[in-house]
Amino acid sequence: MNPDTVSLIETSGGWRELLNAREMNSLPNCVGVVLPHAMQETFAEMYGRMLLNDDIHWQEAGHPDLLNIGSLYTSPTIGECRTLLGELSLRPLSAECRLAVIWMSEKLSQEASNSLLKITEEPPKYGNILFIAEEDNFLPTIKSRIWLIYINLTEAAQCGQKAMPHDAKEWASWMDVSRKLSPEILYLEMQDWIRDCTLKNDFSRASDLDTMIRLMEQRKLSVPFITDSVFAVFKEGIPIEKIFGGLR
Repeated sequence: MNPDTVSLIETSGGWRELLNAREMNSLPNCVGVVLPHAMQETFAEMYGRMLLNDDIHWQEAGHPDLLNIGSLYTSPTIGECRTLLGELSLRPLSAECRLAVIWMSEKLSQEASNSLLKITEEPPKYGNILFIAEEDNFLPTIKSRIWLIYINLTEAAQCGQKAMPHDAKEWASWMDVSRKLSPEILYLEMQDWIRDCTLKNDFSRASDLDTMIRLMEQRKLSVPFITDSVFAVFKEGIPIEKIFGGLR
């Protein structure tokens, strides 16, 4: 987990709500969280470590009592959702409970959401579910059955440049500052650039930014590669395909 991203999450009101509920033994079995995509993987691990309370068996690939339904980039299929009850009903292998993470919950189909209604209303004895979403687009039937929290960015996370650098001086300054940041923080800043481009009706640039963020996240690129790639595409005009090949 990246320390910068962990710090941002830990200072949010939503995370403090979760910790307080955990300490008071009042944490619901079904929780939903809305937060930026760049922070979701870190949040899932933090929540899993807090809930499962079993760092000894936590490996790089996760934990034996942690179930990933869908992925960071893929919404769960109806088949995955239908088999969740059986998997979550099993006794924990090493932790106090089992946890299923429902990735890209805002993209669940109507059928997939409906298949989860029973398990969210009556979770198995040892079962817990975390719905992760980038936007609060949960279907009402799911939303009414979960405790929904929001991880809002602190002022420290919002101090970056809200618009893409304009001239050579701004680009040089951005690259110098950005090399000291984490990839997650850079992606959050670039999300602000996307919003700025959209407001200015520069939809082509907004789309290219979104594509680059997705590709860079998937490939887990280093900060120097991220900054150099962004500079090459948006300052030097090099096509995205030249850098990332045909994976668009």
